[in-house]
Amino acid sequence: MILKASPFPPEAGLDFSAWLAAFYAGGETFRLADAAATIAAGRDLGRGLAAAFLSASPPLAFLLTLGGDLGAGKTTFCQGLGQGLGVAGDIVSPTFALAHEHPGPPDLFHLDLYRLDSPEEFMAAGLDDYLGRPGLTVVEWPEKMPAGFWPAERLDLALDFSGSGRLLRRRRLPR
Repeated sequence: MILKASPFPPEAGLDFSAWLAAFYAGGETFRLADAAATIAAGRDLGRGLAAAFLSASPPLAFLLTLGGDLGAGKTTFCQGLGQGLGVAGDIVSPTFALAHEHPGPPDLFHLDLYRLDSPEEFMAAGLDDYLGRPGLTVVEWPEKMPAGFWPAERLDLALDFSGSGRLLRRRRLPR
């Protein structure tokens, strides 16, 4: 099993843990040959999340952290997530804006912490407001914040270089 408990409340009437287990049926690491494979992996995850979000009442707020190597394709993965969620518009890196909002439903909030160095900067930028909003919040560079900063209910992924491709893996940030 991928998660010990579903990140979605039981009253939502869905089994997200089982869905994630199916998503990771080949293990917790995926080899992605190129950008197209990275987008496809994000799209697959986005489709499963969209189904979970659309069947939930009340609306869900969910956090996905996405760490890994600089230039490994985190924003490319988010483009696939957006496709799978069915959000409108192009998804581009929010490195300089810090956050981009993409309307759904479900809404996608894409944050990039590369330029931040502390929880104080995170709060001063108003990024904490995204953590409880209904929709999917994806945070690139979550490791920029200290252990214990992120809510316990989340999915942590990493995208790293591996030879000529990438590895997408589930990771466990300190709780």
